[in-house]
Amino acid sequence: MTQDNAALSAEDPAFQERFTAALERAAGAPRLLVALDFDGTLAHFTTDIAASRAVPRAEEALQRLARLDDTWVGVISGRTMDFLHSAVDPDHRMLLSGSHGGEYDLSVLGDGAASSGIELDTDQAGLLQKAQEATAAMVERYPGSTAELKPAGVAFHTRTMHRPELSDEALAAMLSAYSGMEGLRITPGSMVMECSVLTSDKGEAVAALVEAVEPDVTIFAGDDVTDEHGLEVLREDDLGIKVGPKDTVAPFRVADPDAMGEVLLQLAALRENHLGGG
Repeated sequence: MTQDNAALSAEDPAFQERFTAALERAAGAPRLLVALDFDGTLAHFTTDIAASRAVPRAEEALQRLARLDDTWVGVISGRTMDFLHSAVDPDHRMLLSGSHGGEYDLSVLGDGAASSGIELDTDQAGLLQKAQEATAAMVERYPGSTAELKPAGVAFHTRTMHRPELSDEALAAMLSAYSGMEGLRITPGSMVMECSVLTSDKGEAVAALVEAVEPDVTIFAGDDVTDEHGLEVLREDDLGIKVGPKDTVAPFRVADPDAMGEVLLQLAALRENHLGGG
C-alpha cells in the first residue's frame, strides 16, 4: 500500500456509514486486539511530556475494553516502559510495547507470556552516548529545545523552543548530526527528531502483539510517521485508523485524540453489547 491523503474522514459523506460498519465488524470478532499509539493518538501533544495523559474519554474506553473477555488492549509507543506503566496502565491490564518495539510487557497474558527489556552491547552503548552528546549540543544551540533520554535512544524536541520559527532548522540540523553516526535508526516526528540504536519499529510491535493473542481482528490507530509501520502490517480484516492530517495507508481518519476517544467509546459500547448477547 502507498501513503496518501485518501483516507475517509468525518467530512466525507460516506465516512459515518462505512466507519460505523467497520467498527461493528471489529466489535463482533471472536477475539479482538485494540492496539494504539499514545502521543497524538490517545493524548494531545504537550510541552510537558512527562505530564501527558490520555484524554478522559479514551482512558474510560480503554478501561472498559480491557475488562472484557476475548478483548485485549495494547499501547505501542516510543515512550519508555516506565512511563507506560505509570501514566498509561497503572493497573496492569494492558499489553505494552515501549521504545518503538524495543521493549515489551505482556504479563497481562499470564506467567508464561514473554516480556523483554533492553540490553545494549558495548557498541550500542557507545553509539547511544554519542547520540546523547550530539543532542545535548543541539539543545544548547537552540534554546528551549529539549532532549528526552530513552533506554536505547534519544529524542530532540522543538515544541518548547524560544524561537519556534527556527524549529524546522533545528530539526534539520539534528537530522544531519544523527545521519553522521552509522548504526542509528532515525525517526522524524511531530516537532521531534528521534534516534535509536535498535532497529525495531511499531510494525514489529503490532506483529508481536498479534502473535501473542492471536486475534481475529486487530485495530491499530496512530498519528505519526512511525505509526505507518504498524498500519502497514495490518491484515485484510483488520482496521487501521489515522489520527490527524498526515499521509497514511489507513482507510479511515479522525481529527485528533478527542475524536479518537469518541471512537473508542463507540467501540467499547459495541463490544460490550456483542459479548452481552445484545
